[in-house]
Amino acid sequence: MPPGIAPGGCFLWNRVILGKESFKVRLGLRSAFLSGVLLAVAVACASAQLGGVPLGQRYDPKLEPAQVRELVARYCRTDYVGARLNAADWPKIQPTVAWRENPEYSLFMVISRFDVSQDIGSERNGKYEVLVKYRLLGKFDLAEGYSVDSANQVEDVRFTVSEVNGEWRITDAEPNFPHPSKAAAMQWISRKLSETSDPAGNTIYQDSLQRLQAQGGSPLTK
Repeated sequence: MPPGIAPGGCFLWNRVILGKESFKVRLGLRSAFLSGVLLAVAVACASAQLGGVPLGQRYDPKLEPAQVRELVARYCRTDYVGARLNAADWPKIQPTVAWRENPEYSLFMVISRFDVSQDIGSERNGKYEVLVKYRLLGKFDLAEGYSVDSANQVEDVRFTVSEVNGEWRITDAEPNFPHPSKAAAMQWISRKLSETSDPAGNTIYQDSLQRLQAQGGSPLTK
């Protein structure tokens, strides 16, 4: 018992000591409880932020074919509006492919529509193959300009989709040319025409625009 405490006050002193110890225990339990609550809230928030599974990410084997088809369809839609023709639009394409840069090309096919096959098939060696059929309007060769020799033909392009770091990505396409719409192609050619000072290039771009303008094109995609 501390000095200055009368013997009769010993009982009160012990209650004070026990009260302090009980308060410390309660405080420790409350802190542990609050820590657990905060941890649970943090986990819940993280799950909420993740929301659905990002496009291309694997989560259910039964849904993989639908995911793979939508990934290819997303690529085709973005390519259709001219994303592969413009360097500034590459970030729109990049989330769907494994390539770090836009593959070089010597020509591109101008299309009126595309159809992504519903028949994805089964996974083989960690890969899926997806067939896309493009209805062609013509071909623009970077050295020769636009031609309509392939008009109304159907071009088959086979896309290979593989798992990359836990997500589905297009890892190959054969052939791997851009397939923009008529509107996107005309916009690109018009910009090139305004930028060129070469007489030969000027002739190529002007002639290509005239041929494209004379064609019809149906913006149908699936």
